[in-house]
Amino acid sequence: MPYIPLHISALFIALVFAIAFLIIIAVQAAGRRLNLPFEETSKNNLVTIVVLLVWLMFTLIIGLSGFLDDFTSKPPKILLIIIPPLLFLLVIFLSKPFHDLCEPLDNFWFVYPQSFRILMEFILWLLFRYRIIPVQMTFAGGNYDIIIGLTAPVVAYYCFNRKLWSPKAALVWNFLGLGMLTYIMVVSILSTPYQFRYFMNEPANTLPFHFPFVWLPGFVVPFALLLHILSIRRLILGKS
Repeated sequence: MPYIPLHISALFIALVFAIAFLIIIAVQAAGRRLNLPFEETSKNNLVTIVVLLVWLMFTLIIGLSGFLDDFTSKPPKILLIIIPPLLFLLVIFLSKPFHDLCEPLDNFWFVYPQSFRILMEFILWLLFRYRIIPVQMTFAGGNYDIIIGLTAPVVAYYCFNRKLWSPKAALVWNFLGLGMLTYIMVVSILSTPYQFRYFMNEPANTLPFHFPFVWLPGFVVPFALLLHILSIRRLILGKS
């Protein structure tokens, strides 16, 4: 396990819990706007908190155990962290109650939060400076995902607050964001010390195999993905 300075780990953990808190706040806000009964609102809040805590604790334990350090396993053990949240996203995306809950939220709820990627890219840059991850995972090496974070408040403000830009601008921005997210995910995977490694420059990417950065593929990336697909769906359906 590479040595990760405490201040970088603390900054990332703070980001993860800020995202979790934002999800809980969004569920509460949606419940209030729908005028749901107190019991149903409380149930939604409780389910959200329990799901978040269970998944974060499970991945925390896996990340601390060293279970993911076996780079010869087939299939790769990291899939245990990657696949469940993707399947969960698919299930809730196909769930009518979930979309009913999201219905009263304005589009900017799904765009503004993408600004978290500014901090995420800064953290990755710090990790590169400490020689923990390879350069191609940062904006110094072709990962320009920070642009999505920087433009998120601008797109949200002009498309949904001031309504000076067409919603199509937000739609294009979302697809660009999905493309950049896919790009860095592929680069990250191809930089790991598995047999299919493509980027051979050192250090290899072992970051997501250890706590707390096991939460990067297991929680942070799925969150960004969820925001994009929800925003795209709403924009295609013509919802403001």
